[in-house]
Amino acid sequence: MDHALRVLEFDELRSRLSKLAETSLGQEACLSLTPSFDREAVERQLMATREADFAIGRSSLPGLHGVYDSRDACERAAKGGTLDGVTLFRVGASLPSMRGLREALSSIREELPILWPIAASLPHLPQLEDRLTSSLDGDGTVRDEASQELADLRRRKRSVAQKLQERIHSYITGRHRDLLSDPIVTQRSGRYVVPLKAEHRGKIKGIVHDTSSTGQTIFIEPEDVLQVGNALREAEAAELAEIERILKALSQHVGREAETITAGVYAAGKIDFELAKARFGYTYRGTIPEIIKTPSAISIRNGAHPLLDAETVVPLSLQLGFDYEVLLITGPNTGGKTVAMKTVGLFVAMAQSGMMVPAGEVKFGPFTQLWADIGDEQSLHQSLSTFSGHIKNIAEALKGLQPGALVLLDEVGAGTDPAEGAALAKALLHTLRDGGARVMASTHYGELKVFAMNHDGFANASMEFDVKSLKPTYRLLVGTPGASHALKIAQRYGIPEGVIRLANENIGVEGQDLERTLQNLETAQKHANRAQGEADRLAARLRQLEKETESKLQEAEEAKRTARMRAHAAIEDLLRDIRLEATEVFDQLKNEASAEAVQRAKDRLAGLQSAGRELAEEFAPTPQPPRASSEAVRLSKGMTVKVEGQALPGVLLEDPRGKTVRVQVGALKLTIAIDRVSPGSADSVKPPGTPRQHLGFKRAQTAVTEINLRELRAEQAKDELEKFIDDSILAGVPFVRIVHGKGEGILRNMTRELLRQHRGVRSYRDGEPAEGGHGVTIANFE
Repeated sequence: MDHALRVLEFDELRSRLSKLAETSLGQEACLSLTPSFDREAVERQLMATREADFAIGRSSLPGLHGVYDSRDACERAAKGGTLDGVTLFRVGASLPSMRGLREALSSIREELPILWPIAASLPHLPQLEDRLTSSLDGDGTVRDEASQELADLRRRKRSVAQKLQERIHSYITGRHRDLLSDPIVTQRSGRYVVPLKAEHRGKIKGIVHDTSSTGQTIFIEPEDVLQVGNALREAEAAELAEIERILKALSQHVGREAETITAGVYAAGKIDFELAKARFGYTYRGTIPEIIKTPSAISIRNGAHPLLDAETVVPLSLQLGFDYEVLLITGPNTGGKTVAMKTVGLFVAMAQSGMMVPAGEVKFGPFTQLWADIGDEQSLHQSLSTFSGHIKNIAEALKGLQPGALVLLDEVGAGTDPAEGAALAKALLHTLRDGGARVMASTHYGELKVFAMNHDGFANASMEFDVKSLKPTYRLLVGTPGASHALKIAQRYGIPEGVIRLANENIGVEGQDLERTLQNLETAQKHANRAQGEADRLAARLRQLEKETESKLQEAEEAKRTARMRAHAAIEDLLRDIRLEATEVFDQLKNEASAEAVQRAKDRLAGLQSAGRELAEEFAPTPQPPRASSEAVRLSKGMTVKVEGQALPGVLLEDPRGKTVRVQVGALKLTIAIDRVSPGSADSVKPPGTPRQHLGFKRAQTAVTEINLRELRAEQAKDELEKFIDDSILAGVPFVRIVHGKGEGILRNMTRELLRQHRGVRSYRDGEPAEGGHGVTIANFE
């Protein structure tokens, strides 16, 4: 497998992956990543990558650059060793990063069955974290805040140092200035000295630390400066002792938590490794491969080799291990055969390493092995020819072959006599297939192209070639062999016509016939692919139209049902009012039997009868005489119209163009046959006034059955919703649609609580997918 991974350039892939990791342990894991050939292990690795991808998308994860590999340092501290300030600071700086990662993943732990048990090992040591970060600076300097004793010592040292500076400078600015060769202060052996002229020796008492090369100057530390210098040395020694004590104490704290910190570093590295794989998917537009039940098989849709330029690479789509076990790829040189094989091999290695792959879709059943013989295997060191190098690799694969292996062979049988090479290639492909392997092989041998067409389990494929431009398109065509186009390419690059003609004669009639047959097959395959693409496009369009038609039918049915319910509610309200008023009339007649009372009763009953008749006429369909098509021309967008079967006036939402037109009637938007619509005015279609216009019916005519609460604050939304529900109940509408969106669920919860408490609400539910799903609530009234 190592050889296969090398020729597939898996090392380069691992290197790119490691650059996306943030910790040294994560980078090490990326660089040592290898495919697994155990199905359960592959499933677990892919699940971990899926969880990492989910975590990146759902939670704001802290960076892990600050996590220091402190395993050795913790071990040393646990054994009683004292760590330096820089190491202790790095340990302390690692703790907030690990704690932050643990907290971020804890919020979604239910979705992370693999990653969370690892993240649970991340340390939560706020006291140690605070102690280390407050005591040390990034360069390892122990801060004054580490202890009161250290702060006092440093304050005393600064005072003594200032006094020392004042004393030594008094010699170059005071009465001794003329005794000096230069008015400067310098140091010898860490002590402050002044340059005294040799002839003035003895005029300044002190210790001589050095003499100039000429002997004319002596460097002397004045006696009073010496005393202050000694005090400074004592202060510095006390400071160093306190620093050492603090570092030792901090190291002891780290040593007590060494096991916890070490486990956290391991956990951070593992999670960083999984996050790097997810980041790789984002960077290379990858998808998580789907494991299927079919063993040792792979299906790729629009796959792109990750090491090629994503903007220019031609996507690859193929299947291997389903309808055939051996795929033989033919076609001209530089046509992309090797890239196609490398893409498949690299995808298998990536998928079985738990990585996302750059493709539209990848489904695979894990393979048991990975063998690859690709490229020039010539070895000067081992004195092997290209042919010998290939045979050596293939021999190793045959000796260790297991059922379910993936074998990639570039130019199988090449490098030797064509007849023997073709015969050997047939035998190898048969043997590999009989051994249960899945094989991709490339070849130029015409015999193999015919061989694959006539044997079960074998399939031909070719790299598409543009005959007009004599350039490869790098598209793989499965199902037909490809012609080599060698003579055409040679002619394009300047080989004389006579040479090409002689070559054609040397090929022979059978060879020319085979080449022409392959070219015809290649052309037919292109035409078939184009036809299939057009058929797929038309089928998709048909499915879309069917979906739109079904949706419109559902809308029409819903509008019809809503209109009936509104009409029923309006009629019931008016009948109830009629019964109440009739009862009042009869009670009045019982109490007063005069002629005037009887006449008033008759007038009121006549008014009730008129109101009922008008209501009945309002909901009765009105037959419309047939109109000439020229009348439809007078209809235009925005015009008020009368719709057959509707009491309310409508407004055209569009200019008529066919047999139907969109009309808004009240709160409803309907698609109406053009012959049911006629010009009219809002006044002309209003029902005449009744003696007693019912309030509920009037509200029903103008009621709105939907409210949009999105982008409103909770308090404002609640007020708007309460008023809307009250108005809707008074209008007699049977149900309303409340749009609150999904978001964080605040508006949805407020809506549900208000509906639950409102007496007029009979029930409520989430909207169906076509109604808006969880972003909508449908409320039904009493």
